[in-house]
Amino acid sequence: MDRYARALIVPSRLLALHPRKAGGPGNAAALAPAITLGVISAFEGFVEDFVATALYRQGQSFGQIATKLGKINNPDIQMFEGIVAKGFTGAKSAIGIDFAVDVWYPPEAHKRLWNAVELNWMQARDDAKGWMQVRHCLSHGLASGWQSEVWPGPLNPNQTSASSVLNPMKDDKHSLVLHGAITCARIYQSAATHLADLVAEQLGETLSWSKLPDFPMYKTSLKEHMATNGSIQDADFESSAGSDSD
Repeated sequence: MDRYARALIVPSRLLALHPRKAGGPGNAAALAPAITLGVISAFEGFVEDFVATALYRQGQSFGQIATKLGKINNPDIQMFEGIVAKGFTGAKSAIGIDFAVDVWYPPEAHKRLWNAVELNWMQARDDAKGWMQVRHCLSHGLASGWQSEVWPGPLNPNQTSASSVLNPMKDDKHSLVLHGAITCARIYQSAATHLADLVAEQLGETLSWSKLPDFPMYKTSLKEHMATNGSIQDADFESSAGSDSD
């Protein structure tokens, strides 16, 4: 858990650098793809380390652990869920129970405000597939993530497209922006802690997440935000509507 927290320090500090003001963010637009890449990379590393440690606590040999870790490649939430359900069967029935995460959902085309919503387990797990495609596009140079652009679809038509979680723009373009990066961070971090806690319970362990950095939805507290704006829709920072450079 401490290593996971350490891996998230840079993405969280990048978020703190963003001005979170209405209008085009300028060079700060590059923070969103950097945060997204850092968050998913940290999750992938955490899954590998945590599963190895949990299997060791189960009493499995180093050879068994190495064999099972060799099958983990670019793990997303659904893969982590499958590992937990198969390897720690006592936790299977509790997956997704009492899980909820607050995130931003992209506005409809040609509208400005992102919507604050609460996702259940299935929604978060499914959206994570889209964010993994975002990571793929960014890592392979198929999109830059700092401006409005066309995001290529996945090679496998059955996979979730990156554009499904991004802000729709004109001319079939989509933009990532800070709202999306925050949503990605909150989904992956919440899912990681949820599944890890279920495994730990099966092993008679209690995990401490006190060192994990936060990825707040609002620049101010929710109470202060609502007092200023009168709603939970976000008006504090970049809306990404109408500018190809947002």
